[in-house]
Amino acid sequence: MFTIHVVDGFIETLYLAVYKEKVLLIDSGCRSDVPRIEQVMKRRLKRPMSQLKLTVASHTHPDHAGGAHTLRSRHAVPVAAPEEINRWYAGFSGGIQHKIDTLLGYVVAKAMNYPFEWIWYKKQLTVDHPLKDGDRLPGFEDWQVIATPGHTAHDVVLYHAQSRTLYAADVILKVGNSFRPPFPVSMRPEMRRSIDKLRNLEVDHLLMAHGGVIKTDDFPAILDIMLKEIDKGVPPGLKRLKKLEGFSPVVRQYNKNK
Repeated sequence: MFTIHVVDGFIETLYLAVYKEKVLLIDSGCRSDVPRIEQVMKRRLKRPMSQLKLTVASHTHPDHAGGAHTLRSRHAVPVAAPEEINRWYAGFSGGIQHKIDTLLGYVVAKAMNYPFEWIWYKKQLTVDHPLKDGDRLPGFEDWQVIATPGHTAHDVVLYHAQSRTLYAADVILKVGNSFRPPFPVSMRPEMRRSIDKLRNLEVDHLLMAHGGVIKTDDFPAILDIMLKEIDKGVPPGLKRLKKLEGFSPVVRQYNKNK
């Protein structure tokens, strides 16, 4: 079994699943989070970086995939990510979306009164282990990959059945005392189906990229809240940003096919 260690990232929370002789990084955070990860490995865990055997990028946004590039180049940490991850920012329009999403990361940081950190990262990720729905993480086969499109077309969450632990990535957020969907929800019907899909899981421990760790004895109730929030649509304060979500070639094709 493993223990979970929390890494407080720049604008998100990261999790290290620490085993006897190996460590799994659950989402790679921003580019600027790599020193934080290195510090936790060295000072708190007393582990060499060579024991970090895998990092996962649940989707391509800067606070989930940004650190993977640096971890791979600096420490040769293999990267596992959804097999379709690089389609999101492909081509010219994808490059525009990449710039917008990175700038939105800075907007989030400013809203939280955080000091500036450099989070710019390459839009295309080198993926050592492509992931699809139902896969097991290489080297950490006790973790299952579950495809949960909606926020992007390729989002995944990770489930550990034995400990009833779910890493919800950006599928479930907790803002203050309220559960919320992410922004944007690029594919609303798919997002609803993804939430419903999670009902099949027995979850006692919920790890969120935005909202921290909670212990729950009524996970279905959380999912019910999520569905209600999704049906409300974009919050009024974010409606002016909605027009910024449509440049990805995947979203453009999706909207054409609706």
